Parts: sequence; structure tokens; C-alpha cells
Amino acid sequence: MRFHWYAAAISLGVASAATAQQPDPMLISRADLLAKVATTSGGLAVSTLPTGPNAIAVQVRREKSGEVEVHDGHEDILVGQVGRSTVVVGTAKHMKQTTPGEWRGGVIAETRRYELAPGDILWVPSGLAHQMLLPAGKSFTYLALKFGAKAKP
Repeated sequence: MRFHWYAAAISLGVASAATAQQPDPMLISRADLLAKVATTSGGLAVSTLPTGPNAIAVQVRREKSGEVEVHDGHEDILVGQVGRSTVVVGTAKHMKQTTPGEWRGGVIAETRRYELAPGDILWVPSGLAHQMLLPAGKSFTYLALKFGAKAKP
């Protein structure tokens, strides 16, 4: 009899957890994603997308190269959608802190280059300097998914 009571308690717990206030999934079509960044300002368009509490997702369209940047607290996953870009990674000098844990500007001592095209994915670990470079007169549209960095052992 004890087993049945325990199974019922688990079932009730699972049911109540499933009925807790959870947001509904949200589908955004490719056309809607691209429409969100169709118009740029100063060569850049950024649209924030829905996520859970420990992540940030943005749709980005660039018409010019980006600054060198470093994120102390999160990792980037870049997913190419339209166009092509080169991401250089390495070490940076002369950066300025723009917000806590976020650094921008300066110069990068390139150590690696990654060519991104539609469908390509690049993971950039926390603390690694990176910069997106575009060919003159071209644009690049991509998703940037940002997740909290795991503590290092």
C-alpha cells in the first residue's frame, strides 16, 4: 500500500509542476526574423527574441564590421543566416568596459579566423576577444544566442 501512496504523490507533484505558470512556446518564422532587422541604423539592426531567464537571444543584421568585444559572464553562439562574415578571435588591448563584464573597442591580436555562412554555427567562450568583419558593401544576418558561462573548475 505504501508504494501506491508514493506513486500517487509523485504523480500529483508532476501534475502540479506541469500546470505551474509556464510561458507558452513561441514560434517566429524565418520571414518574421528577417523582417525584424530589415532596416538598419548606423549599419546595425538588433532585435531581442524571447528566451528563458538565463539566456539572451538577438537577431542581428550588420552592414559594417563590429567592434572588438569580450564578455566576462556569458558565452556566444553565433548562427549564420544570410550573407557571409569573418569572425576573428584572439587577445585584445586598450578595451573599455561598457557595462559590468562587457568590454568593447581596442585592437585585437588575431590568433584564429572563422568564416561564417548561412547555417554555420560558431561558439565563442566567455572571456575570449572576438570581432566580426564584413566585406565592404556586404551585409550579414545572424542569431546571437548568449548563455551564462559555467564556473571553471
